Amino acid sequence: MLRLLHIIATPRGEESRTLQISEPFLAAFLEKNPGWIVDELDLGNEALPSLSMKSVSGKYVLLQGKEIFGSLRESWAEILQHIERFKTADLFLLSVPMWNFSIPYMLKHYIDLIVQPRYLFRYREDGSVEGLVKNKKMIVITSRGGSYGGELERFDHQEPYLRTIFGFIGISDIVFIRAEPMDMGEEMQKRKIVEAKEATLKLLADFHA
Repeated sequence: MLRLLHIIATPRGEESRTLQISEPFLAAFLEKNPGWIVDELDLGNEALPSLSMKSVSGKYVLLQGKEIFGSLRESWAEILQHIERFKTADLFLLSVPMWNFSIPYMLKHYIDLIVQPRYLFRYREDGSVEGLVKNKKMIVITSRGGSYGGELERFDHQEPYLRTIFGFIGISDIVFIRAEPMDMGEEMQKRKIVEAKEATLKLLADFHA
């Protein structure tokens, strides 16, 4: 059975403007693709393992081409579960608001956990990088307080970062649905949410598993 991993990077629950767009999209997606399942990873409620000195040391063991072993492997067990959960998904949906021109801290924590050498990427002998998550698509639904086109595009550190880090591990087919601006009055907010919902449905009409 095909699996969509829905990564929720907002702690606001029902008040989230981002999820007001993601949730109806998911309902429509499942109606069109009944053979899929949705695996929800709510980073606002997930107790992610901490990045301790011991767990970070494991990354350098991997970079040296060695295997993680002993007590170090025990500390990595939960990290490896998250890596496997991510890597084996068939499609990714990321619900992430813009915070301070970038991404919420819990998403950065998650990315720092899973983007590990020999699991999601590897270095070739010539020093180049090969992403190991290949031939998969990602949809990013985001809401932003302001508008970040034109001369304000230089303040957008969210989309460039997400394209870079997920492109690094092999995911180059990434579509962004942006609801912006959200903080310029209630009427504007409602209109932009509707426009973003319409954009997701258009995307779904063109989607082929």
